[in-house]
Amino acid sequence: MPRITVAVESTIGSPIGKHDGPAPDASDVPGRLGGWPVGTGCVQDTLDRDGRPIRAMVLMPEPALPGDAVTAWPVAVLHLSDGHRDLDEVVCVAEAECFVDLVDVADLGRWHAEPAAWAAALGRLSPGSVYEVTGCGKRVEADHVVAEAQHAYLQLTGCLE
Repeated sequence: MPRITVAVESTIGSPIGKHDGPAPDASDVPGRLGGWPVGTGCVQDTLDRDGRPIRAMVLMPEPALPGDAVTAWPVAVLHLSDGHRDLDEVVCVAEAECFVDLVDVADLGRWHAEPAAWAAALGRLSPGSVYEVTGCGKRVEADHVVAEAQHAYLQLTGCLE
């Protein structure tokens, strides 16, 4: 699995957690909903079709502050629409022992992390925007989105071998 770095812009508490596993202690973080924190941000050193870094959401063991870099691996890609345009958001999990068994779309159900849960978290992370999930792609599709965006970045910077 390729590792990526997500530059976190904001973090929220979420209900996402393993069905049979312990949830993190909700008392230590105000606003946590009994699940793991979810952050949103940009994947470093990537460019999408519009010339912007690709967007990512990341499930983390601890909340991150804006500007923190979180090492993660992609597990899925959400295809979203805000009514005006379509966009993709890479769904990732932080590189942490507690997430080693969460590697693809099939694993999301065990974590209460179906696409609708990610879309709800994204709606809270992006006030004023309403996103509808139009599809959800597997890890291989997320890896492809990241690889294409990294290639575009390398082409623009002249670092392509």
